Amino acid sequence: TYNNALDLYSDQQGYDISYSGSGQLTINQAPLTITANNDSKVYDKTAYNGGNGVIYNGFVNGEPSAVLGGSVSYGGNSQGAINAGNYKITPSGLTAMNYDITFKDGTLIINPAPLTITANDYTKTYDGLGYTGGNGVTYSGFIPGDTSAVLGGTLVYSGDSQGPVNAGSYIIIPGGQTSDNYNISYVSGTLMINKAPLTIIANDYSRTYNGL
Repeated sequence: TYNNALDLYSDQQGYDISYSGSGQLTINQAPLTITANNDSKVYDKTAYNGGNGVIYNGFVNGEPSAVLGGSVSYGGNSQGAINAGNYKITPSGLTAMNYDITFKDGTLIINPAPLTITANDYTKTYDGLGYTGGNGVTYSGFIPGDTSAVLGGTLVYSGDSQGPVNAGSYIIIPGGQTSDNYNISYVSGTLMINKAPLTIIANDYSRTYNGL
């Protein structure tokens, strides 16, 4: 055995070996990184809670996540987030005797919802006056419960519809409204200035016969 071999070695080398005390083996924890997966959603007026799972980096010898204690939980300002923007998903809650765990944040992106604002068409009859403004707009895409009251800015109109007098077709371009939670697309409307009716009546005329 091992000791016999040492004794034999000592006999051969002229040493009288004695053993005293014992050494200590320290098994240090292996490093393990747990990173929250990124997540994204479109603004829908509901609060975000939870997460999108995690990625493990550092398990030894193919060990599974089942060797960890506790359960994954999520924190950070992503919890309860409603409005469009970027937020942190902070993982926590897992424990291990054999691993020194480092948690890393993921990112939640809440994207603006699409919103279309379309200028209403308008028709008038030529009256010698320049047209300005518009005929209101139609909104398409509001999340239930939202109205135009959630938008910032002021509705304005532009295009060649501003100021025309003569009969013809002109473009009404809406603009001016803003939102963090909506990605706004504007669609133009049409101004039609129709010709005014005009009747031309020949005047009566009379004269005395003069041979001409």
